[in-house]
Amino acid sequence: MNKKMNIICSMAIALIAAQPVVMAQTAEKVNVVCNDLVQRGDSVYIDALVTVPADAVKSSHYLELTPVFSTASQKTELPSILINGKSRQKLYNRMIALNNLKNDAPHYAVVTAEKGKGLQIPYKTAVGYQDWMKDAQLTLNPDNCGCGLKSAGDPLLVSNKIRRRPDQRYLVAPTYAYISPEAETVKNRAEVGEAYLDFQVGKYQILQNFRNNASELNKIDKTINTITTDKNVTAKGVELKGFASPEGSYKSNATLSDNRVKALRDYVAQKHEFANSFFRLSTVPEDWDGFKAKLEADDQCPSRDAVMAIINGSNDPDQKEAALRKLDGRAAYRYVLQNIFPSLRRSEYKVDYTVRFFTVEEGREVIKTHPQQLSLSEMYAVANSYQVGSEDYNNVFETAVRMFSNDPVANLNAANIAMSKGDMSSASKYLAKAGNSPQAINARGVYNMMQGNLDEAGKLLREAESQGVKEATANLKELQKKIDDNALFDSYK
Repeated sequence: MNKKMNIICSMAIALIAAQPVVMAQTAEKVNVVCNDLVQRGDSVYIDALVTVPADAVKSSHYLELTPVFSTASQKTELPSILINGKSRQKLYNRMIALNNLKNDAPHYAVVTAEKGKGLQIPYKTAVGYQDWMKDAQLTLNPDNCGCGLKSAGDPLLVSNKIRRRPDQRYLVAPTYAYISPEAETVKNRAEVGEAYLDFQVGKYQILQNFRNNASELNKIDKTINTITTDKNVTAKGVELKGFASPEGSYKSNATLSDNRVKALRDYVAQKHEFANSFFRLSTVPEDWDGFKAKLEADDQCPSRDAVMAIINGSNDPDQKEAALRKLDGRAAYRYVLQNIFPSLRRSEYKVDYTVRFFTVEEGREVIKTHPQQLSLSEMYAVANSYQVGSEDYNNVFETAVRMFSNDPVANLNAANIAMSKGDMSSASKYLAKAGNSPQAINARGVYNMMQGNLDEAGKLLREAESQGVKEATANLKELQKKIDDNALFDSYK
């Protein structure tokens, strides 16, 4: 340092020695406002405004303000702001001219404090982000100096944390609105099935050991025995419906199908000791509807389109059969006679019964073995005997929708369970059959909220709220959290 600089420095030291209190208080006059401190990608962006009052820096002194990221174990310094008093600035300029600042760290800004004028210094920069910084605070560390005699002031807190992009988007916590089903006054149930009995040509007597009849009759007997031996149910009637295929005249088929269904009635009545009044009988002498359904599923039939045209025509059954016989040299008729008509000759049976009502404790056991015997309201009571959200609780609602697959209440409650488990595919299917109750509207609002369709979710939830669904009010609050979080999350792009 040359002679002139020594003189200036000596004067500054003398001034410092005479005014130690001023030096200690200088940093306290500085004010810093953090506009933003945010991580985007691999950088941290700082936006702050530093205010230095007019009397904070004496003419021969300087004030250095250094932003520092720090935790208990790590820190990193950012480029500092250097504020020189008027005399100090002249010295600083001289040192630059003499190239005596080679080892001086680069400053963010170098400004001159002018007498009677305060300073406002915007501090905007970026620094590489490191993982430890997620727990760091940013302070502004002041150093006052007059020719080498430093006085460090207390750090000024800029921000106690970096605003960071969340690790994941906000996951909503919906509130589900269930419906308690209406109780059944009488629990009517039915067991149904089909039996394919073989008869000798033109006859209607049932031969139990003819072809596969023993097995087919056993299916009917087993269904009826299941009901008559169950102490919880009471059989109410048996419905039998006989079907015949289209070969032969319609008149003879009508007589034959009528006699065959009566023969089946007589067999069941004798076997299970039922009176004839216990039965309801009906017949379909020629099952052309069944013929059409089978043909639609069979792409091997010769002249298939022509056969379908005959089926759909307006001729009477005997005329249709005659046309079918003539088609394509009888090739189509031989095919349907062998491959389709046998499956049309059948007997449908339905056994009607009623079931007694069960307590919740009984229902817990019945649902494991005979869930079809419980009413929807009984299942709801059983579900609510378990902890909400437990495996048993969820299983009851899933069983309910299997047993009552078209019931809106069962589908609504099952949709709620599916959404709570994150099974949105099943929830969508259930919601399609959940009806339009206020609770169903709430559920569809929840579904859209979880799927990210926030505008539609808001519309549905407000509608549900207007209809008195308190859960919709809670969901609207969740929706707002999601909207706010999306805005925050997207602001980091």
